[in-house]
Amino acid sequence: MAKDFPHRRVLPLAPLLAQFRNTCALLTAAPTFQPDTLDHTPDAILADELQRFASSVLPVVFHPDVFRREVGFLRHALSHLFRGHDALPERLSRCVTPGEAYHVPGIGPGFWSAMLQVSAAGPLWCPAVERGLRALGLFPDNPRSVAERFAATVAGCEEVGRNLTPQPPSLGRKGESKKAPLPLGEGLGRGSVSDFLERVSRMTGRELPSASTDSAAFAWSVSSEDIQRSVREIRTRLPLKKRREATAPAVIEAITRFLAESEAGNHEAAFEAFRSSCPEDAWEAALPFLDDAYSPALPLAERAQLWCEVARVLRDTFRVHPLELAELVTVAGQPTPAPEPQDFPGFCSDTFTFLDELTTTNSRDWMATNRDRYQFVLREPLVELCEAVAERYIRPVLNREHGWDLECDARSGRALTSICKNDYGRSGPYQPVQWVTFYRKSRANKRDDAQFFVRVAADGVSYGFHLGRTAREAGGQFRKAIQEHGEAVFRALAPGQLLESCHFWTGNDLATEVVMKSPADLRAWAANKTIAAGIHRVPSDPTLRSDDLPGEVLLTFDRLLPLFACAAEADPRQLLVRRAGSPDSPQVYDPASFHRETFLSNVWLDRVMGLLRLKKQLIFQGVPGTGKTHVARSLARLLTHDRPGCVRLVQFHPAYSYEEFVEGIRVRNVETDGRSEIVYPVEDGVLAEFAAQATVRPSEPHVLIVDELNRGNLPRIFGELLFLLEYRDQAVTLPYSKRSFRLPENLFVLATMNQLDRSAVALDQALRRRFSFVDMPADAAVLARWLENHPPLTPNDETFGVRVVRLFEELNDRLTRDLGPGKHVGHSFFMVPELDREKLSAVWDHHVRPLLLDYLGGREDRLKDYAPERLLGERTGKRAKPISGS
Repeated sequence: MAKDFPHRRVLPLAPLLAQFRNTCALLTAAPTFQPDTLDHTPDAILADELQRFASSVLPVVFHPDVFRREVGFLRHALSHLFRGHDALPERLSRCVTPGEAYHVPGIGPGFWSAMLQVSAAGPLWCPAVERGLRALGLFPDNPRSVAERFAATVAGCEEVGRNLTPQPPSLGRKGESKKAPLPLGEGLGRGSVSDFLERVSRMTGRELPSASTDSAAFAWSVSSEDIQRSVREIRTRLPLKKRREATAPAVIEAITRFLAESEAGNHEAAFEAFRSSCPEDAWEAALPFLDDAYSPALPLAERAQLWCEVARVLRDTFRVHPLELAELVTVAGQPTPAPEPQDFPGFCSDTFTFLDELTTTNSRDWMATNRDRYQFVLREPLVELCEAVAERYIRPVLNREHGWDLECDARSGRALTSICKNDYGRSGPYQPVQWVTFYRKSRANKRDDAQFFVRVAADGVSYGFHLGRTAREAGGQFRKAIQEHGEAVFRALAPGQLLESCHFWTGNDLATEVVMKSPADLRAWAANKTIAAGIHRVPSDPTLRSDDLPGEVLLTFDRLLPLFACAAEADPRQLLVRRAGSPDSPQVYDPASFHRETFLSNVWLDRVMGLLRLKKQLIFQGVPGTGKTHVARSLARLLTHDRPGCVRLVQFHPAYSYEEFVEGIRVRNVETDGRSEIVYPVEDGVLAEFAAQATVRPSEPHVLIVDELNRGNLPRIFGELLFLLEYRDQAVTLPYSKRSFRLPENLFVLATMNQLDRSAVALDQALRRRFSFVDMPADAAVLARWLENHPPLTPNDETFGVRVVRLFEELNDRLTRDLGPGKHVGHSFFMVPELDREKLSAVWDHHVRPLLLDYLGGREDRLKDYAPERLLGERTGKRAKPISGS
């Protein structure tokens, strides 16, 4: 049936079934009901049996009374379903479709589908099975009726069944081989087909997910766990007590009327009352996903009764308050979203199983039966990985920036190896190891040059730098450069814990691994004829199945770039100096340097670095004078290893715009044929320009510092970048240039924010959840440590520094008592080199006093309470020794 829908890219059936056979789970037995007892079972007993059956197959029974109320009509409907003479899809449609002959309001498709399982009359029909068939191209996009949906499900499941347990071919007309149909009850069984399709419905890459443990995976409506989770979610968002307080009296009156009319059985009046309390239709649109028996196609009276019964179950069973009903239904009744496809679907477990089987069963007959599997699990991901790395790194960085013109065409004989082996029949016809190699086109072939490589074999995936014994020219140049610049190369490889995480292999089969702890180790390794350095990931590594893999590969390539430069450049010193610094450059900026400049603890630094690993955006917030910008700049130096050009600072203000920050149209005057013309080019702003630089240096951290973040009009400045801050692996189209743009993984954003700036704007929740926040309080310990390292110039007063710290503490204690904890004076006001009484007096009069006056609303009469002498005298009860020169 896949050929009926050629417009849609579909997943291949055979390779996925190969994965499924290796992971097929035992399934629970089908629900039980005795259709042959319909004619002679009394109504009361039949109603009880049907209710018990519904409780066993439905996640939540919202309409338990319908079985006793409609038992007589249900008997006829079931008899028609089991014994009717029309085609099964038509019979099922008459039971499921509102308005049809045997439809019972309050009983949805979940119940009828389960009944079909009792008689083994058809496949398990549910939304998950339909989604799985659609992913395989075995289900139409827009079936027009229940009968068409079910018929398509039957046909699709039969197609899966035929392939799940292959049958011996039968002979058709003229002796043609013809695959015999497989009844759904044979082979691995109907349940296996449904399990397979449900797992396909959850696929995002090439890996078939494991069997679902969710009790509602095959259901038509949400589970009780989903409802309970939704209750917790809405109460976290708005606690019930606050909801009651915030609800308007008119809404409370309408809800009260709804409850009264519902209890009285006046369902239509109750329905209208509830609608008046919540006029938005989002809850009613979500209701069919919560209760599959509810349908907008039902008459008003029946919809009203069903809603009253659903509301009663939600209130009695799940303790949902009437004021929460609409939001609960809206949240819990969201349809299952289609899984987002990955940019790079990745490899899968069967990739390595396939290569293992190929190693032991290397024959043309075996490959003929596994050709589709080879394409899906091995060839396609290799091509996609090659193209992704080439697009994001090889072409823009190595080819354009460095001018090396590497081969990156994803074809056999170019960047990819062929699966076919050309050894004239001496061994098997196929290569059980596959390679992606990026090498200079100017060389005769890939073996004559150093390479960046990806190797895929049964033992996993490796990627990195490779230099073989046949690359004589490149190898000689490489070994010479390592001998001359070994220390610089070693320093260039050291950042990012590359030396600890990478393997360094030698030997013809690269089976020998060496430890890299010094430049001497590097020189000894480089002296071998065949060498490689890189990362190895075992088949079970989840990175191999995710779209993170291309980023990990190109990051490793970039970290190993100094090695490739030694083989490709006669003089690699320019790149080595940029990566490692000059031997005469100042000492590297390390955590000890950070502590010396900020006086912040190791615990503080570890916490902040952990936050940056969690999110790559961070805001320092605090009162004026707490050193927010200084700490941000020091942290940026630490993150970038103090490399030049890797830190950029921008200050926001009310007039700052998107055009300055991201991109915009500029007015330029250009000379053309001696004439001056006005042109309007689209030019990058600060962020786009800096992101472009970070993109071509993926292993070098870049930090953008945004000072006074909340003084800008943030929604206008950031625009669509709010999305990119959260989803670094996604791209957006910029409005002016119409080009695709993404934020590179190595770009960090550090921002500062003054919470007391009345000219600033508050951050909305959309921006807040994309940043981590670090409070920068006024800290007497930081001031004390600074004064200890920068003693005041008061030789005749050894207690001067101690009293400055005490003044600082008393000042902020008094501010806390008078104005609350949010208005303090920062410690950096007092961190003045060579501090003495005269300088302290100037700091107080020209920095601290204006800030205090602002805090006090301009009331100068209150400043006397904050005079230094008075503050210092409050603790001892007597006048303290003057601390300032005034």
